Amino acid sequence: MSKSSITRIIHNQVDSILFEEGSFSPLNWMLKEGHLDYADYQNWKKGQAEFLEDHFKTALKEIISALDAVRDYVSLHKLESFRQKYISATGETLHICRSSKNELIFTCIYEPAHDRMQMDLFFDSAEACVISDLITAITHKNNEDISNLMTRLDSSNPQKYQQYTQLLALENLLAHSETSDNKKIKVLLQQLSPLAFELLGRAAHDFLTSLWRELSAEIEKRHFDFENPKCHLSFTAFKGLQWQRVLTSVESETNWVKYPVLIFRNAEACFKLNKELEGIINWFKLFNLYPEIAEGMIEETASRVMLFKWQGFSVLEPELESSLFPAWVVMNSPALAENSTFSDNENEALKLMKSLVCETDGEISEAVVNLRSQLQSHYPALFIHYMKSGIKP
Repeated sequence: MSKSSITRIIHNQVDSILFEEGSFSPLNWMLKEGHLDYADYQNWKKGQAEFLEDHFKTALKEIISALDAVRDYVSLHKLESFRQKYISATGETLHICRSSKNELIFTCIYEPAHDRMQMDLFFDSAEACVISDLITAITHKNNEDISNLMTRLDSSNPQKYQQYTQLLALENLLAHSETSDNKKIKVLLQQLSPLAFELLGRAAHDFLTSLWRELSAEIEKRHFDFENPKCHLSFTAFKGLQWQRVLTSVESETNWVKYPVLIFRNAEACFKLNKELEGIINWFKLFNLYPEIAEGMIEETASRVMLFKWQGFSVLEPELESSLFPAWVVMNSPALAENSTFSDNENEALKLMKSLVCETDGEISEAVVNLRSQLQSHYPALFIHYMKSGIKP
């Protein structure tokens, strides 16, 4: 993938996080993109790991390169940067990297300038201190501190008190067993999440992730219902950053390939777990079985590679049908043709392309001529692109 394409995808990730959270935190980005496992992150926050960099799922050099692209991008939008100090539950300073230079990169937070100015203006005020302590108490579920701090906030800012009261009431609603799972998911998505990002800032990430994980524990044994696709462990576990549980929940469903959304979730969880080939195989399933639905989903993929390939495919001239995307991918990535695991996920175009790629050895054999003839007869537009490619002898 070209550097410009990777940069463009990183820009999209930054835009998405800024829109949702109002600021960009390298750690939150790493958790969302699968560069860091949430369990390792939690252990680090508890003081059980000396350096978080020892638990990165992606090479440190690659992550720093991406964060350099983030820095260049946010500078164009005139976002303010500041250092984020991480403290454990016991009050000790946490370290991400051994190198002080790298530590600076990972603790640099970006947010709109007006938000930063407002925070600086009131940073030393009693009310700001109460809110900061309240946010910490909420994320650590310290009920006694929450009660005391809420009383203090009520006397200084009744309007803000009402907002936090609503936040806590919605959180309490999720704990009630009589509340239906569908309602809990709707509340989390439509009410609690936006309110949490507004009131808790970057701490909303930990707050919401823990709630999604608690909900996952409640619906773990619920079977998939296509009429309520979000009321399933594959959805709540994905929101809770539990990628392996997503895979397990999908694959435990009988005939899960009948449901495009389950194939999609399985593919995306594979990418988060750095199982690139398995993710590609699932996307091939989607395009072979449900090409129109797959076309509507591909822009949401977590895979930079798949998204880049789709962007290249979608501007082809002559244009190709969506169902031909897997064959086109194999044409441009010949190494995939030798993988036998595609055998259950092939349409005729993919079979032909695999055979062509595997038969090509520097000479035009009779078998290659025959395969080309079939490709030209059944898929003339794809044949044009094949003849323009660099895999023919």
